[in-house]
Amino acid sequence: MSFRDRLIDSLGAFANKFNSYRYIMAIKASFITLMPVIIVGAFSVLISNMVMDPKNGLASFAMFSFLTDLKPIMSSINYATLSFLNIGAVFLIGIELGKINGSRSLFPGLLAVICFIAVTPTTVELMVNDQMQLVKDVLAKQFSDTRSLFLGMFIAILSVEIYSRLEMLDRLKIKMPESVPPNVSASFSALIRRLSPWWRSPRWALSSTALPAFICMTPFIRWCSVRWRRWCRACRGS
Repeated sequence: MSFRDRLIDSLGAFANKFNSYRYIMAIKASFITLMPVIIVGAFSVLISNMVMDPKNGLASFAMFSFLTDLKPIMSSINYATLSFLNIGAVFLIGIELGKINGSRSLFPGLLAVICFIAVTPTTVELMVNDQMQLVKDVLAKQFSDTRSLFLGMFIAILSVEIYSRLEMLDRLKIKMPESVPPNVSASFSALIRRLSPWWRSPRWALSSTALPAFICMTPFIRWCSVRWRRWCRACRGS
């Protein structure tokens, strides 16, 4: 066997092994689902620049100048597709990875989006009247489009993996009486496990308000734990 054949075989084996990783499988399936959205967004940019642009497009001719009025339609399509591609990718990666890990619901996708928004900054500095103004409670475009795609994939994989590990622990389940409907009981049984990936996020842990609040609540949590243990011992003794 020649060196070229050995190289092709080794690269093929590596590609097959790399393609079998569950993270790669989840990302691949997500982008296959997003393919129509990407194509529509790309065509909207193409039509906007080559047909409806008044300087360089077909609308630069006098007889096609009416096409300029239709350019905001293509801009809206581009904004709704490519400008929010990262949000859709995070949601779909969470769903696909949740399916691989055995989850039957769509909650892993929603959890991935929640954790991604939780770790992204929500304040933006803008120049207004030659002065810098701080705008709060907004999501910058750089975190919703493709510029933060790798960050979104990392947060989606991390949050769903934590949730999948916690889902296997029976100690975190909240058991409800039999009179409670099954759907309500299932929601409460997974309550702690669904909140855990959120409070494990770096931004929550390093927040200037969340960390002091957690420290202040620690004595109360310990007091409740001691009371609960004493009550359990008293019930066993009786």
